[in-house]
Amino acid sequence: MAPTTHFTPSQAHAAATSHHPAAAAAAATATARLHASASASAPAAAAALCPPFLAAGSHSVTCPPVQNPIFSGPAAPWAVQPQRAAAGALGPEFRRARSTKNISKRNNRGAGGQERGARASSAAAGRCVDKLLRVAPEDRRALGASLSSFRGELVGPDDYCHVLRELGDRDKSALRALEVFHAALPLVGNGSVDKGKLLTAAIGALGKMGRPDLARRGFDSGIAGGYGKTVFAYSALISAYARSGLATEAMGVLESMKGAGLRPTTVTYNAVIDACGKGGVDLRFTLGYFRQMLRDGLCPDRKTFNSLLSACSRAGHLEDARAVFDEMIHLGIGRDIYTYNTFIDAICKCGNIELAMQVLLDMEAKKLKPNVVTYSTLIDGYSKLEKYEEALKLYEKMKSLGIRLDRVCYNTVLAIYVKTGKYAEIAIVCDEMEDSGIEKDTVTYNSLINGYGKQGRLDIVSFLVQDMRRRGVAPSVLTYSTLIDIYSKAGMHGDAFNVYLDFKESGLKADVVLFSSFIDTLAKNGLVEWALSLLNDMTEMGIKPNVVTYNTIIDAFGKSKVHAEEDPEVGEMGIVGVYNGQIIRAANPVTRGRSAIDVRMRRSQELYFILELFQKMVQQGVRPNVVTFSAILNACSRCNNFEDAALLLEQLRLFDNFVYGVAYGLLMGYQEIWSQAQSLFNQLGRMDSPTSSAFYNALTDMLWHFGQRQGAQLIVLEGVNRRVWENTWSEFCLDLHLMSCGAAQAMVHAWLLNVRSIVFEGRAMPEFVSILTGWGKHSKIAGASTLRHVIEALLNSIGAPFQVERFNIGRFVSPSVVVAAWLKESGTINTILLSDERAQRASPSNLVPRLEALQL
Repeated sequence: MAPTTHFTPSQAHAAATSHHPAAAAAAATATARLHASASASAPAAAAALCPPFLAAGSHSVTCPPVQNPIFSGPAAPWAVQPQRAAAGALGPEFRRARSTKNISKRNNRGAGGQERGARASSAAAGRCVDKLLRVAPEDRRALGASLSSFRGELVGPDDYCHVLRELGDRDKSALRALEVFHAALPLVGNGSVDKGKLLTAAIGALGKMGRPDLARRGFDSGIAGGYGKTVFAYSALISAYARSGLATEAMGVLESMKGAGLRPTTVTYNAVIDACGKGGVDLRFTLGYFRQMLRDGLCPDRKTFNSLLSACSRAGHLEDARAVFDEMIHLGIGRDIYTYNTFIDAICKCGNIELAMQVLLDMEAKKLKPNVVTYSTLIDGYSKLEKYEEALKLYEKMKSLGIRLDRVCYNTVLAIYVKTGKYAEIAIVCDEMEDSGIEKDTVTYNSLINGYGKQGRLDIVSFLVQDMRRRGVAPSVLTYSTLIDIYSKAGMHGDAFNVYLDFKESGLKADVVLFSSFIDTLAKNGLVEWALSLLNDMTEMGIKPNVVTYNTIIDAFGKSKVHAEEDPEVGEMGIVGVYNGQIIRAANPVTRGRSAIDVRMRRSQELYFILELFQKMVQQGVRPNVVTFSAILNACSRCNNFEDAALLLEQLRLFDNFVYGVAYGLLMGYQEIWSQAQSLFNQLGRMDSPTSSAFYNALTDMLWHFGQRQGAQLIVLEGVNRRVWENTWSEFCLDLHLMSCGAAQAMVHAWLLNVRSIVFEGRAMPEFVSILTGWGKHSKIAGASTLRHVIEALLNSIGAPFQVERFNIGRFVSPSVVVAAWLKESGTINTILLSDERAQRASPSNLVPRLEALQL
C-alpha cells in the first residue's frame, strides 16, 4: 500500500492549487471524515443563510433537536471512517504551530497587534497616530495635512498600515480612519499591491470599530480602483462583518470572492465560521463551511476550532462543545486561553457550574493562567443559578490575585448587587470603576435602572437617566423597554408614554420586549384598542409577538371597564404625557356615552376579540400558558351571560381539551370532571406560587360569578390543602390578602363552617376571631380596597356579627362568644351553606353566530 502523504498547510494549498494528485487524495481522506448527514438541510426558514454547497444536495427539511449533538460519534466531521486506512490523515497538519490570534476582543487585549510576517513599524508611525488622534475626525483637510507632515519619516506602506491598525485599536471614530485611508492612498505610491495592503488594514480597522458599512464602502472603492481584488481584502471584509455578527453579509462576500476567481484561505474560512457563530446561524450551516474548508484542501487551525467552539457555546450545544474540545486534544492542537474561556462559557450556559470549575482547575494544572474573562464567565454562571455568595467569592478571589477587572466584569458584579439589594456595595463598585478609569456603558446603566426600578427608587432611576445623557451614553432598546415597564408598574402611565415618544425619536428599531412593555401600559390604562393597533404594527414590522404580549391584551379585555352613559366614574381622556413642552392626551375609546345595552353588546364583542387573539397565537406558533388561561377566565367572569362564557370555553377546547375542558366542565357543573381537575391541579403544583394562585383565583371567580358556588368552594378548599395561598387559613383567623373576590367569598363560607364545627365540638376559642382583607394601601385611592368592600357586603348579607376593627379598617373582628352564639342559631347553617344558583341575565348577544363561524 502506498504510504500516506502529509502536507503542511502551505504545501497543501499550493498542491491543491495546481491540482496535485497527492493533495487531492489527502483532501479526499479529510472529506471522508465529514458528518454523515451532510446531505440533510436545515429548516426552510433559514434557507437564505444556507451555503450553496450545503443546499445543493439537500433533500430534507428536518433539523435535529438541540439536545442531539452534531459533532459526536463516528459521523463527526473529523471522525475516522472504517474504510479509511489513513487514520491520522490530518494529524500532522493539525499539530503544527498555528496562529493564535483571538476572536474575542476581551481575550485579545494586550496581545500586541503585529501580524505574522509584518515588519515592525517605525517610531514615526507612533507619533503620527498620536497627532492624528488630536485632530477632529470631521476635519478632512487637517487630517490630510497631519499625515502628509510625516511623509518623509514614514517608511513604506507598512508604516501607513500600522497607523490604520492603531486607529482601529485606539480610536472610536470610524470617520477619522476612513479619511486617513483616503489621504494615505496617494502617499504609498501607485502600486496596486501597496494600495491593497493599505485597503486591507483600513477594512480591518473599520471592522474593529463596528462599522462594516464603512468597511464595505472602502472595499468597493478598492475594487473600482483596481487594487481591491485580493484574498486579503475579501477576508478582511468578511472579518469586519463577523465582528458585527452579520453572517448573511459575510457569507455573501465569500460567494462573491469565489465568483471573482479567488481561492479562500484558512483565514477566510475562519472568518466565515466566526461570523456564522456570532450571527446565530444554525450550527449545521457553520459545520457546512468547515466541511467545505476540508474539501478545498485547507487545514483547520486553532482559530478554526475556537470559532467552532464559540458557535457551539452561543447555540447552547454543550455536548458539541465538548466534542470540539476533545477533538483538539486528539489532534494535538494546543488549547489557549480563548479555548478554555469559550468552553467554560458553553458549560455555564447549560448550568453545569461544577464542570466549569473542574475545567478551571484543568487550566491551572496546564499552567494556563485564568484571566478576567475566565472569572467573569464563572461569576455570571453562578449568578444565573442565583448562587450569589459563590459568585462574590470568585470576585474577591480575582481582586486578591491582582487581576484587573474590566467593564464586563464590573457589570456582572453590579447586576448581582442589584439583585440582592446591596446598594452600599453598588456605590463602592461604581467608585471603583471611576477610579480605574472605566466608564459606565449602556449595560451598566440598564442594570442599575432595572434594579432601582424594581425597588421603587424612581428618584434614583431619574438621576441615572439624566446621568446617561450628561455622559453621552446612548440608551438602547432595552433601556427604553425597562423604563416603560418601570413607569407602567408604578402607575405612571404618562411617563411611560413619554418614554415611548422619546424612543420613536431615537431612530432605534423596536423589539418584542419594548412593544410588549408599551402594550402593557396602554392596556392597563384602558386603551385596549390602541394596544390592539400596536399589536398589528408589530406584525407588520416583522416582529413576532410572544406569549407575554398576547397575555397582556387578553388580560386587558378581561379587566377593561365599559362605562354606561350615566356612569360618572370616568373622564373623557386617558394617558396624559408631556413631550417637547406639549401636553399629549390620548383619548380613551372605552369611556362614557354607551347605553346599558351597548355595554352588554361590547362585552360580547370583546369575547370575540379574545377568541380571535387566541387563534392568532396558535397560527403564529405562540403556545398559550397558564397566564393566558387565567386571563381568559377573568374575561369569562365579566361576561354578561352564561352562554357567552360557556361558548368561549367550548371553542377553546378545540385547542386544548384538557385545560379548557376542565374549566368548561366545572362551569357546566359536570361531576365527572373532578378527576381531570385533580390532574390539572397536580400540574399546577409544580409551578411557582404567584402563577398557581392566579389560576385558582381566576377559576374560582368565574365559577362564583356564574352561580357555581359549590364548585367555587371546592376549588378554594383544594387550594388551601395544596398551600396555594400562603398562611391564609387558620382556625380562628382568615387572611384573604392574596385572594380574588370570588375566591375570598367562597373561602369565608368554608371557614365559617369550620368555626361552627369547632363551636359544636366544645373546643376552646380565643377571645376574638378575625378576617383580614387589607385596607387598600396599593389601591389608587388609599383605603378603597375592592376586596374589603366585597367581604363587608358578604358579612352583612349573611348577618355575621363582624365589625371593622377600630385601628385597622382592613380587619373584621368579633368576640368569640358572639360568633359562637350566632353559629348556634338554627337559621345560620342555611346562610353559610352554599348552593348553586347559576346566574343567567337575559341580554341580547350577537356573539353566538360569530363564534360558531370562527373555528380554531
